[in-house]
Amino acid sequence: MNRRCFIGVISCLMVALSKVHCRSISGANATLNLPEIRGDKFMYFGFGSNMLIQRIHIQNPTAVRVGPALLPDFRLDFALDSDRWSGSVATIVPTNDDHVWGTLWEIDLSNLPDIDNQEGVSEGIYEPRTVYVKLRAESELTPARAYLLTKQPNSNLYMLPKDSIPLSRQPSKTYLQCLVKGAIESSVPEDYVQRLRSIKHNGKVNSYMEQKLELKNVTL
Repeated sequence: MNRRCFIGVISCLMVALSKVHCRSISGANATLNLPEIRGDKFMYFGFGSNMLIQRIHIQNPTAVRVGPALLPDFRLDFALDSDRWSGSVATIVPTNDDHVWGTLWEIDLSNLPDIDNQEGVSEGIYEPRTVYVKLRAESELTPARAYLLTKQPNSNLYMLPKDSIPLSRQPSKTYLQCLVKGAIESSVPEDYVQRLRSIKHNGKVNSYMEQKLELKNVTL
């Protein structure tokens, strides 16, 4: 390779590396500018298994519960079979005149990549979104990070007769127990806890998660 060609190759590589570096910086800046970021912390709304402190602390040990929070104009739904949970997992779907209760957490910004990893963001399973939730004792809405399945269900679970709900939309017994335990632990309203208990599950028990999260005696 002559000197001119060698210089040309090096120049191209430097330009390419510069572009990658710029994208990385802009992506980080975009995250830091999100409304749920508060200094070195971020607010996170857990509506599924991450309502339970034992669960969220597995990968996000800095999470501190702020309190129960209401997300208006969304519904809780289930889709996408999960090997970890032996059934479908939760998502939230924009729905007028419905609502979702969950847990608002404050987490160190250093754990943001960990929760992204837990939710399979890089694999295209869940995608992060800023939602606005209301704490029980406050009138103003709080911005928080939440994760929605990238492939959302096409129909409303609660509009389907129970005997026609497909297996692909049924959580496992263990997963549903985790939601119920987390909701009770987070002090969400009793009527919402009962709504969770009424969701049809596939009857499967994941013994590992049941034991790890102490779910065996959770009543559905």
